[in-house]
Formats: sequence, structure tokens, C-alpha cells
Amino acid sequence: MHNTFCCILVAKMKKEEQNPFPVSGYHGSELFCDREEETRVLTSNALNGINTVLLSVRRMGKTGLLHHVLAHMNKKKIAIGIYIDIFDTESLHDFINRLTSAMIQAVPPRTHFSKLVMEFIKQLRPIISYDELTGQPQVTITYSQTKQYEHTLQSIFSFLESQGKDIVIAIDEFQQIAQYPEKNMEAILRTHIQNLKNIKFIFSGSSPHLLAQMFHNTKRPFFSSASTLALQEIEVQEYKKFIINIFNSRKRKISDEAIDFILMFSKCHTFYTQALCNKLFADGERNITIENVQKAAYDLMKQNEAVYFQYRTMLTTNQWDMLKATAKETVLYQPTSKAIVKKYGLGSSSVVQRSMEALLEKEMIYIKETKVGVGYCVYDCFLSRWLERY
Repeated sequence: MHNTFCCILVAKMKKEEQNPFPVSGYHGSELFCDREEETRVLTSNALNGINTVLLSVRRMGKTGLLHHVLAHMNKKKIAIGIYIDIFDTESLHDFINRLTSAMIQAVPPRTHFSKLVMEFIKQLRPIISYDELTGQPQVTITYSQTKQYEHTLQSIFSFLESQGKDIVIAIDEFQQIAQYPEKNMEAILRTHIQNLKNIKFIFSGSSPHLLAQMFHNTKRPFFSSASTLALQEIEVQEYKKFIINIFNSRKRKISDEAIDFILMFSKCHTFYTQALCNKLFADGERNITIENVQKAAYDLMKQNEAVYFQYRTMLTTNQWDMLKATAKETVLYQPTSKAIVKKYGLGSSSVVQRSMEALLEKEMIYIKETKVGVGYCVYDCFLSRWLERY
């Protein structure tokens, strides 16, 4: 009896100690905020035979949404979900290794289908290892000729298609394939994908302008081959309700004023909202006020200050001034206008133009479409807030 009580107590303590505002990974529906409409659209598209392009700037919760949708499909037995992140891949070789690894990880172990998957992959003569940190299986397939990789890719899709199961493959950071040495990679994938009936795709990426070119340029292989869904900030009231419920469920109170400051400061941008709430929870305060939030926000900026000063040395004076102007405007419209150039002492419209192009290329700023028009924002929300005080 005593041992049982101790086990229950330890389990309870661990649950209470776990921070309910994760800043990376997917931790289940309980800790996932909203995105009900996006989940519905992505699921509906897959069920109705439509591939989807999911556009989002970085740290808006795109990857979490993909895992949430695939988990929802698996739980409801709508389809088998396979997630593959190709951000750090550099070739078709890497793509195939990542895809075969994802297949093993996605299929429930000790099932008939998992046995079929393993038997198929073994035919490719892979080296199977296990990640030291996650314990997940990693597949490495090596050939001497590129044509063999193309044949293997076709074999993978043919195998999955032949199983007669509905499968959804989410490819995160899909724009990366444009950087592969195989210059016809888009055409290779499009050729294999277009005839699949049981497999649908979600092409996701954090470079909206690159993905837009891939799917909306008439000269590109993927032109008009998928529906587009742009991921925006979570609606304020939904996020507010979520934050209150999470804190309350952990026996902590947070004032309305404090939550309003969180969402204002983080601009409802998922990662930065989560990071600020994570910090507040970690600080251990049971009755959270706006003063607690302001201190946590200040602490987060101070923690990153060394990095921000590194940015200062990386950029030219004109680029740094342009970055500060963008931050102070929150959303910068018409950066080359005389009013903006004069207000921030930016020199001339031609200097501004070059600086904006450089900042976009370095992904220090991004293009944001609003009801007012097309504007520019600083990518890192905390950096933006720090620059406002600079």
C-alpha cells in the first residue's frame, strides 16, 4: 500500500512539474490551441482527394498543426499519417532516407502493415540505425547512381499505393527540394505523385514566396496541383481562453490584464506566446499579474541580447537602421515613401530598397499581407520588441 501511494505521489508531482506550454514538438490535443478550422480544411481536402499547400512564416505553429492533423487522422482511422521534415536534406538521396525512416516511425508496431513495410524496406538493402536521443529508427540507403534513387522513389510510392489504404504524407519545408542538385526534382516528384489515388499530400513550408512560386508559376511542374491554405495568427479570444484554462488546470490564476499583455507583446505569434507563457509557468508564481508578465518579457529579451548584438555586427548600418524602422512601425507599409525615409533618416529610397532586399534574403523580415495592404514585419517577435526599445 505504501509503495503504491508513493508511486501515485511521484506521478502526480511529475505531471505538475511538466510545463504545459511547450515551445517545440507536439504534445497532444490538450496542450494544442485551437486551429479547428485549419484541421477541418486539411482533413477534408485529404478525404476528398485534394493535395494542400500549407503556407506559414516560421514559428507560427505550422509543424505542430501538421502533427495534430495527422494524429487526428490516425485516431479517427481516417488515414495513415506520415510526417517528413526535409529542411536539412540536400538531395534526392537524403529525401528517400528521410521518407523511409518516416514510414517506419508512422506505422503502429507489431501490426500486419508494419511487417509489410519492414519487408519492403529490407528489399532496398538499407542500413537501419537508431537515433541516440529519440530512439527512433533511421534508414540509410546508398546507391552509386542517381537513376537508382529515382527508381526507389517510384517503388516507395507504388508500394504504399498498392496497400489500398488512405495515406496522407505531410512534407514539411517542401521548398527545400528546389535546392537539390537534381535540378528536375520538382518534375520527378510531380510525375510520381500525379497518378496516385490513395495517397494525398500536404506540402508545407516557412518560405511562402518560394512555395507560391512553385505552385502558382505556370512554368513550374507543381503549377495548380494543390489547394492553398495560409496559416495566420490564432484569434485573440481563442488564445486567451486557452491560456486561462491551462493555468487554471494547474491551480494558477492569471489576470485578464496579464493575458492581454502577453498577446499584445507576442503579437499572437504562436511560438512567442508559448515562450512567454512557458517562462511565466517556470517562474512558479501562483497569482500572475501584469507585472509578472512584464518582468518575464524583459528577462526573455535580456537572455537573447547577446544574439541581437551579433545581428548588429552582421548587418550594414543601412540594414540595421532599416530593421529598427520596421520594428518601430510594427507593420511597415511603403518603406520607400518620403515620409518613412525622412522619419527614420534612411538616406534615400534606393538605399531602402537594397536594404529591404538584403533583410528579406537573410530572413530578418518577412512580407505580411493585411487588410490595409502589403507590409513588412521583423521575423523574430522578441527581437522586434527589443528593437523598439533600442
